[in-house]
Amino acid sequence: MDKLSALKQIAMDNGCAFFGTSCVAENLPEGFLHLPYAITLGMRYPKTIIDGIKDGPTCHYYHHYRTINANLDRTAIQIESRLLAWGHEAVYVPASQSLPTNPFAALFSHKIAAVKAGLGFIGKNNLFIHTEFGPGVRLSTILTDLELPAPPESAMIPNACADCHLCYKACPAGAIHGMVPKAPYRVGDVMNAEKCSYLMKNKFGMIGRGSVCGICIAVCPFAR
Repeated sequence: MDKLSALKQIAMDNGCAFFGTSCVAENLPEGFLHLPYAITLGMRYPKTIIDGIKDGPTCHYYHHYRTINANLDRTAIQIESRLLAWGHEAVYVPASQSLPTNPFAALFSHKIAAVKAGLGFIGKNNLFIHTEFGPGVRLSTILTDLELPAPPESAMIPNACADCHLCYKACPAGAIHGMVPKAPYRVGDVMNAEKCSYLMKNKFGMIGRGSVCGICIAVCPFAR
């Protein structure tokens, strides 16, 4: 079995629904420039869980959120370890991340790597929307110096939100701008993350201490 197939097998054995590779050399932060290739891991929520959060988060959704993140991290570190054992450098980026200097920013965007892998697009709701599973997914990334297949730009999935504004209308925080993300992708162009966080903590604090909402996932047509 070749290296790429072996890595993909680890992902599939751990319950990942999809796997992709890309070159992210233009999107790396300082200290990671020597790791230009990315492996994207993705897990999906059950449709029953997503259908249950149209009016707000549930305990079942929160526990799936936490457990899926933990499984993605566990899978990512297994792949990281395999790459290190082969003599390559690799670092996994946690499924859920924030910076101590800015709780609304991340070290690296899982969504950019997933888009460059040709797995889907970023919607008006600022969610990664997988071509088959829609927005009801979680992502993790492993950065490495192992040369991996990188789809050409022509293989990127174009934004398919069109004139839909369901997420914009449904967001209880008014945090979604209703704009199609443009390159280079910046969260602030699509949504106000601070408004989203404030609403979660103040309206849904009884669910996971206000760390989840999910309404924009449930109302998205691609979630159906």
